[in-house]
Amino acid sequence: MAYTGQSLGTQGFGTGQGITAFASQAIKIVYGDLHEQLRDKNPALQFIEASASHITQNGKQVQFDTHIGRNSGIGARGLRENLPTAGAQKYKQANLYLKNLYGTIEVDGQLFEQAADNYNAFINVVDNEIKGLKRDLSQDLNRQIYGDGTGKLATVASVSGAVITVDSTNWLVEGMTISIRTSAGAARGTFGAGASSATPLYVTAVNSSTTFTVAKLSDGTAPTLTGVASTDIILRATANSSDAEFVDNYNKEWTGLGAIVKATGTLHDISASDYPVWAAKEYTSVGSLTELGLIQTVQAVDKKGGDVDVFLASPGVFNAYWSLLTSLRRFNDGTDLKGGQRAFTFTAAGKDISFVSDFAAPSGSLYALSSKELVVNRKKDWSWMDRDGSMWSRGSGTDSYKATIYQYSELGTYRRNAHAVMTGITEAGNSY
Repeated sequence: MAYTGQSLGTQGFGTGQGITAFASQAIKIVYGDLHEQLRDKNPALQFIEASASHITQNGKQVQFDTHIGRNSGIGARGLRENLPTAGAQKYKQANLYLKNLYGTIEVDGQLFEQAADNYNAFINVVDNEIKGLKRDLSQDLNRQIYGDGTGKLATVASVSGAVITVDSTNWLVEGMTISIRTSAGAARGTFGAGASSATPLYVTAVNSSTTFTVAKLSDGTAPTLTGVASTDIILRATANSSDAEFVDNYNKEWTGLGAIVKATGTLHDISASDYPVWAAKEYTSVGSLTELGLIQTVQAVDKKGGDVDVFLASPGVFNAYWSLLTSLRRFNDGTDLKGGQRAFTFTAAGKDISFVSDFAAPSGSLYALSSKELVVNRKKDWSWMDRDGSMWSRGSGTDSYKATIYQYSELGTYRRNAHAVMTGITEAGNSY
């Protein structure tokens, strides 16, 4: 796509302005605010950004009090009986920490030389890179919303040659560099980030909903996956062809719905076992989707003081809902979510709930969320990293330049018990 927007005019290279400063200015004029582009066709990200509360802080964490107990100093008494012992509301401090998110592009030094004479040529190439970065960032953040914060993309079931069988390949794509760790987080042999003499792998093919093939990043040959075992986890990673700089996302991603909407475990430094009222509602091995099951899920959350206003579901579960409507000869009008995403509505407890399909949602799952209880904490929105005066920096040891956008943020909830999840739902028409 050729650049046809605002002219750089006399601000171009050759008027006393350095070439990296010129390139930085050119990109900012063309693209301006990257944030709005990151929401395109990613339902969960779109919903979270548009509906959740937002906190902007200068520190590395946010602290807030969450209500975990009521005043017990109430009661009915007879004549001359002792009055109720004074009580108080019970609160527990929650902590929400920031995660570091990045996206980087790289262009050849020769292109920078051409930019001095023809910035349209420069813009055309960088335009494609930024479009791709924008698309990949949005898809990955949308995926992280369903994760548990560990960065786990899949769990290994078995290995045969260079083919790995996992619970689901839904979050894996061809060309992705991966790291393999044990379920406890240790590097699995040389295939995990942080291992000495590391052997980074990449996905050469996603063969089915449960199998994929890998190769060595260094030379493209098939690896001998010695030691890779059942329950190991697959993570997104980055590395270069010489096996250096092998880093993965382990425990560095957003704390997604996989950790937030749980009946067990610790979230925001509050344990569900110590404070059972903090627990979300989980329904497992649901089987066939029914209207009654959906209604009961909403009622269970509302009983805890939540206010469910959206269902986020896998396409197969969404299709099962459509099949249910068809069997009942009932068709309700669609609705627009904040941000423009279309959805069907489900009516329960006297309110309309948006029913949204999302390819990133785990198979057989449906999340019932109270959007006002979700929160995104961030210092500021996506920004180009230009603290040294330019968004471009020299590539290490190569004739190239890199530009990075970043955001320090985290997803969380004020009330864990204001959400529920249904898993193990029998899907319909999931030929995708």
